[in-house]
Amino acid sequence: MPFARIMGDMVMLPTGEVLIINGAQAGTQGFDLATNPCLNPVLYRPGQPVGLRFMVLNPGTVPRMYHSTANLVPDGRVVVAGSNPHYLYEFQGTEFPTELRVEAFWPEYLAGDRGNLRPVVEEAPEVVRYGEGFEVVVSVELPVVAVVEVNLGSAPFSTHSFSQGQRLVKLGVEPAVVAPGGRWMIRCRAPPTAVVAPPGYYMAFAVNQGVPSVAKWVQLVL
Repeated sequence: MPFARIMGDMVMLPTGEVLIINGAQAGTQGFDLATNPCLNPVLYRPGQPVGLRFMVLNPGTVPRMYHSTANLVPDGRVVVAGSNPHYLYEFQGTEFPTELRVEAFWPEYLAGDRGNLRPVVEEAPEVVRYGEGFEVVVSVELPVVAVVEVNLGSAPFSTHSFSQGQRLVKLGVEPAVVAPGGRWMIRCRAPPTAVVAPPGYYMAFAVNQGVPSVAKWVQLVL
């Protein structure tokens, strides 16, 4: 880790990278037990060489201490909220007041200069079964030049630095082929068993050159 962090939240992004956000650099979890807010998010990039996998991002301005949370939403942003490091709600007369503001963290893949790479999911099934093949149709402003991934992200919640049921599953896909109307069709293979992905609802993201679409909700059933 680039620096110490307690009470951090780790969010799996649609690309397979991990956002580490919130928390403090000193103290411990509990009421009024932490100091020095950790304002810099960190991006963990597992595909990079060892020693280059952590990237420190620009700092926020709102301390997110005890009782903070972070969750991925379907448009690819991360909702960041909370911070109540006190036994009661305290809004004045304290260094770290109770925080009721909600923020949206914009990962780098949502930068304006990457908008022409962002796919739009035009067609996707609402229900898929384990091991079955299915098709996803996308449109992209620029021609597709690399494999377009289709990744399933769970819809978890986060509390006390634990994200319940968080999971990202990269599906087996074939290279995109041209479909009618200037669109692209991707043949996908659903997860093989419930061990890989438990039954339930998932956000299905198409990812083109590291840029995810807005997700479509897909139900994975037995």
